[in-house]
Amino acid sequence: MDMETPLLDLIFLSDKRKNVLLLLMEGPKNLETLRERLKASPTAVQPQIKKLKEQHLVAQDKDLYKLTDIGKIVVEKMQPLVETLAVLEENADYWADRDMGSIPPSLMRRLSELGHCTTVEPEIDHMFELIPEFAKNMRKAKKIKAIISYFHPLFPSFYIEVARNGAQVSIILPESILKRWIEDYREITEQFINLENTELLVCRDCERTPNLTVTDIFMGIALFPKKAVFDRKYVRSFDPRALAWGEELFEYYKNLSEQVTEINNLENAVGTGVCETPK
Repeated sequence: MDMETPLLDLIFLSDKRKNVLLLLMEGPKNLETLRERLKASPTAVQPQIKKLKEQHLVAQDKDLYKLTDIGKIVVEKMQPLVETLAVLEENADYWADRDMGSIPPSLMRRLSELGHCTTVEPEIDHMFELIPEFAKNMRKAKKIKAIISYFHPLFPSFYIEVARNGAQVSIILPESILKRWIEDYREITEQFINLENTELLVCRDCERTPNLTVTDIFMGIALFPKKAVFDRKYVRSFDPRALAWGEELFEYYKNLSEQVTEINNLENAVGTGVCETPK
């Protein structure tokens, strides 16, 4: 192997070489398939394959190219890094500005699973309304799990609406937000708790949790900015892996929470007496 061309340089200094390796991870492919998937001419692809063959990462079997054993080891390690960089680069300003300490390390290491994300935020003249794209998709969902880290006056009525329409709804609230719900929307909160397809939980040490919505359709997460107030700016993904990632994040906070089973009075609701550890 030519040590004058380190493998890192060989792979990452050429998008074509990097993408050839990722495509071959799916299985052997001929030149025409590689060319079509890369949207490149044969003369642009062939020199890159030649370099990969010279470094023993790719082998040729008749008209098919495939990864060598060394190539498979390299690409298996390289793929999560490439996918993580893609997630971060796609919305670099968002991630750089956010406090990511509320995401457990095990899920931070799997940020690549979010896949293709877009940022979503309310328009300036609709700051106090529900984000239309979120509300539309949530009304179609059969299952909704949410961590709500800020008070919004429309949330109690919205979540009971989607629950009454048949969705399975689980909500985690910080203790301070639960107090506001009970003070301002006691009747709706009681009705929500009493539905068979709902679950309301309180997290007593969760004042800067991520604001999370995960359904069977999409996952959206809003993190607190590092130096500003909460701004309701989300990253959203429809990737099935992102949905599973979001569910794991919800379960992480659910394990830190207690279930609200009844509301007797405000003191009990945010103190002792209405909460029990989920069974």
